[in-house]
Amino acid sequence: MVFEKVKSLLETSGSHYTLHTHPAVRTIEDAEEKVAHLTKNLLKTIVFKIKDSHWVLAVVKGHERIDYKELARAFDVNRRKIRTVSPDRVEKQLGFEVGGIGPFPVNDSIKIIMDQSLTGIGMIFCGSGKNTVTIEMDISDLIKLVKPVIWKIKKGA
Repeated sequence: MVFEKVKSLLETSGSHYTLHTHPAVRTIEDAEEKVAHLTKNLLKTIVFKIKDSHWVLAVVKGHERIDYKELARAFDVNRRKIRTVSPDRVEKQLGFEVGGIGPFPVNDSIKIIMDQSLTGIGMIFCGSGKNTVTIEMDISDLIKLVKPVIWKIKKGA
């Protein structure tokens, strides 16, 4: 199970983190309604697949959107090769529950990319693999742990 892999990554990292258990959430709006105290600096992780290549977990804050052209540029691929992935496929092929997707490379075919605005924001909340558990940790510890590509991928300013 992905949650166990994520938990193991956290435990062996030496980073300080807290796991928060809560009712199931599937969207940012769900989280704001059911667990508002866990939404300050909540990271949203969106899954993409580069055609004939690796998975991408793209990370921005809560309501921000991804700039697909910049995402393609970051991986030096044509924009048309980047595909969004259905929730069912994410669960079946990667093991993340919808609402619990986190920025963790749980297999070798996953690349992580974070918007550059996230560096230095301090404590964040992110998915754990389960939509009933949220991780709280410092962004700098998360960056050290997952070694993401840092790029301007959020849409707009």
